[in-house]
Amino acid sequence: MELKQAMEEATSDLDVRPGFVGDVMAGGRRRHTRKLVTVTAVVALLAGVTTGVVVTRSSSDQPVTADARLTAATAGDLSSSSEFIAQTLTVWNDGQKQGWRPYDNVTDFTTPPNVFWAANTPSGPAALVAQAVRMNDAPETRTVVGLVSGGAVLEREVGYGREAGLFQFGQDRSTYVALSLGSEVFWSVSPARGQDNRLTRSWQRAEMGPGGVAVVTATQQDRPVFVRGGTPPAPGDFTREPLRSVFDLRPERAFVPHPGLGWSGQECASAPPDGVTWPGTKSPSPQSDLQKLALLDYLVTWDVTGEWSACAWLPDGRLAIVIEAYGDLYGGVYLRDGTFSAPVLGGKAVKDMPVVVTLPDAQGTIVADFDGRIGPQEHPHVWLAPAGTKEVTVRHGDSTQVLPLP
Repeated sequence: MELKQAMEEATSDLDVRPGFVGDVMAGGRRRHTRKLVTVTAVVALLAGVTTGVVVTRSSSDQPVTADARLTAATAGDLSSSSEFIAQTLTVWNDGQKQGWRPYDNVTDFTTPPNVFWAANTPSGPAALVAQAVRMNDAPETRTVVGLVSGGAVLEREVGYGREAGLFQFGQDRSTYVALSLGSEVFWSVSPARGQDNRLTRSWQRAEMGPGGVAVVTATQQDRPVFVRGGTPPAPGDFTREPLRSVFDLRPERAFVPHPGLGWSGQECASAPPDGVTWPGTKSPSPQSDLQKLALLDYLVTWDVTGEWSACAWLPDGRLAIVIEAYGDLYGGVYLRDGTFSAPVLGGKAVKDMPVVVTLPDAQGTIVADFDGRIGPQEHPHVWLAPAGTKEVTVRHGDSTQVLPLP
């Protein structure tokens, strides 16, 4: 009672307007700033309340994601190592604002990070961390999942509705960590090409450990491919969407010269014939068309294809397109409306040498050199040598090269 009497005496000269207490309490349900805490304390004094006042975060500040990884207990054989988990969280927190892609504009970390998997791998101890974030101040949250190993955040993936759930690391980049994400993960290495030039792959199920995480070892030379689904692809099916890790994609923050021939752009030996609008009703895609025929392997990493294409309108009115993949030359022949007509397999692509690809149905030979002038008219970049041509001259500045044609 002495405390109440002291409060009444301390506030006896305050003139409070009618409804003030109700308005302030209503505001307390909408805001949680320090100013409001002070006002609420005054209200408590005015009302003679002696119990504590608790201010909670508004529901709008709570993450809306239902991702269980944000609160899951740590799985894996290092789950009991409090020291490793603490080190992982320190590394993660230190790198929160670094290394994001330009469009991954993280503006708020709405929950503490959670290590949901920690284990030994062939490339050393590693951990997976999940954290809810906001992007571009949007009201909804997204889950960021990242791999921490060797004292660094090696990869991070923002959930944009379709998560790859594949992380690649190690000195030779031969260790893969794959997440089940509620489904099976299958992987394959070393495609085999038969006498009919068609490819096949053998698939195996990735063995999921605690937390729905699998660790797989595969060298880059073996062309590892991962897919997620209820069943593995058929041996001759190359149309499934493969999983791609961050390092499978082209680097975005530093220039890396493209391997292979090193050309870029699209060059054609001639313009479309009169009355032909190109592309037609279908957009030609030699890569997908050849994959449907099992002539071209899965294309996963950014460096397995060239950044160029060469084309030529043929005497019979079709269009031929030549591309580069895995160090070989491929292509397709298309009707005027863009319908696929025939495949092209052109052999090896040799650095600093012109491309020479013989076309089917006696339609001639595509000769390409993006740094040279080709043929008797010295056509830049690409020339279609008519059927029966025995040799072609390619000029670079003052030097010329005579190529025999098959």
